[in-house]
Amino acid sequence: MKRLSLRSSLTAWFLGLTMLLLGGFSATLYAALARALHGGVDAELLARAESMLGICEWDEEIEDVEFKLSAPLAAELAAGNAGRGLAVWTWPARRLLHHSGGPLGEEPPRLALADGATRAVAWEELPGEPPRRVCTMLARAPAVPAHDDDPDHPAFDVVVRTSESLAPVDAQLASVRWQVVALTGIASLLVLAFGAFLSRRFVRPLRELGAAAAAVRPGEHTTMPRRGTGDELDVLADQLDRAFTSLAESLDRQTRFTSNAAHELRNPLAVVRNAAEVALRHDRTGEEYRRFLDDVRATALRMGRIVEALLQLARLDADGARARFEVVDLTAVARAAVATALPGALVRNGSDASVRGQAGLLRVLVDNLLSNAREHSGGRPSDVEVDVAAADGGRVALSVRDRGPGVPDAEKPRLFERFFRGSAAHRHAGAGLGLSIVADVARLHGATCRIEDAHPGTRVVVEFEAAAGAAAEAGAGAGQRS
Repeated sequence: MKRLSLRSSLTAWFLGLTMLLLGGFSATLYAALARALHGGVDAELLARAESMLGICEWDEEIEDVEFKLSAPLAAELAAGNAGRGLAVWTWPARRLLHHSGGPLGEEPPRLALADGATRAVAWEELPGEPPRRVCTMLARAPAVPAHDDDPDHPAFDVVVRTSESLAPVDAQLASVRWQVVALTGIASLLVLAFGAFLSRRFVRPLRELGAAAAAVRPGEHTTMPRRGTGDELDVLADQLDRAFTSLAESLDRQTRFTSNAAHELRNPLAVVRNAAEVALRHDRTGEEYRRFLDDVRATALRMGRIVEALLQLARLDADGARARFEVVDLTAVARAAVATALPGALVRNGSDASVRGQAGLLRVLVDNLLSNAREHSGGRPSDVEVDVAAADGGRVALSVRDRGPGVPDAEKPRLFERFFRGSAAHRHAGAGLGLSIVADVARLHGATCRIEDAHPGTRVVVEFEAAAGAAAEAGAGAGQRS
């Protein structure tokens, strides 16, 4: 079964809930009206029965109950509609004292008075045309002692039955039912139209967002339409903007990365191909072949470093943002890297400095800084200085200095770009990716990188936010050194 669209679902839910509320209200109103109309009939029947009891008197001559109802009053009571009737019996002798109006049966139903009670009432509905509501009341008149010339009267019981047609009530209820049905139908059409209008207005911003999202082309930066109310749709537009911006930036990085990688690998491959072609042009001595193979080996090693750096960059792009950070002792990481990669390098002002990050990524950052410093120091570990110390503002600074020729001011802003190699790069076998990896790891850790002149040499400084609990110690240490 095909699922309804969002607009159809909203309209259906709105119509269903409104009809449910309207139906419940109509049913409650109809039931209350029916109870009120039937209650009015019952109250009239009770009042009529009570009034007839006052006409029943004890007759001393016949020593029995007498019902003295005048003919005009009897005719008036029986007039009105075909369902109205009146009958009075003595009880328990069941002698009929009076009958007028429609038939009420040959005798009343059997009733009994509870202890101490003077009234007992029974209700019934008689089918027919018209249907009737019948009230049967058993009443006891108390004994009256003799007074002056009046003799005493014994207690006696009588049964009064009164009936009224239910046709007027049924007609009123039928009229109400038709009115409710008509109003419900009209209300359904109005609710359906309003629901369709409301759902259209609600879905229209979503359609506009969908159309704007569908119009986005790869690599384009776009802005989603907004209502300007700050509601959920504006939040969704903000999220889509961030998602498309992130995708565009990612695609741009991938495009630039692929282009640069292809360009960087094309030169070593050309060198290997040319060396092989030159070597195969004619027979050569073993020493000449060795020289060609050394060139090929050196080029292959350079390509291997490029591929390894590319893999590191790919891992950073894919997994760096999902890294689980923890409190890491940056000084311990730096010392371990120096001991492994550059024994003999000078570690100055080493102090405990904790940052939040991933120890493996921080080790990659330090290794690349050491590798860069070693290349620019001519491979002399003693010319490399590493410092991990507190900085102002509750930060931790990691700096690595070399004693090389330095970096021209014009090249400093580009040193952290991928595949950028400065004017001194012809003396080194690097791929131009070391400092780019440093910048990516720093970015993932919320750190900043900068290049400083060391006179002689160059200093690369990476500043991290100190971990919670270590910021105060870092600030205190910075104050002592100043």
